[in-house]
Amino acid sequence: MNTESIVYLMRKTNLNLKEIGKLTPAQFNEILKELYYQESVGEWRNQHSVATLLAAIYNTIPRKRGARAFKADDFLKSEIPARDIKKTTIGELAEEKGIKLPKGE
Repeated sequence: MNTESIVYLMRKTNLNLKEIGKLTPAQFNEILKELYYQESVGEWRNQHSVATLLAAIYNTIPRKRGARAFKADDFLKSEIPARDIKKTTIGELAEEKGIKLPKGE
């Protein structure tokens, strides 16, 4: 936990310094990752709105017959941000925790 991250977390949430101090490093990192994810999705939505307006304006310009109409995605370089979800099976989780599952025979 560095000072910049703590101040950032205090600015973006209504957690105070005592509450942040009670968080474990894993909890602190998870909250930061979620904040970064939500901000990136919000920023992408803003960019998509602007791209939609650009496409609408561009499509009103008279062009030759057969010219294709532009969509918002034509002005954006990337898709909406996705979460990093680890896809694991129950067997892998059980093995990681040292649990033996019954065989399905």
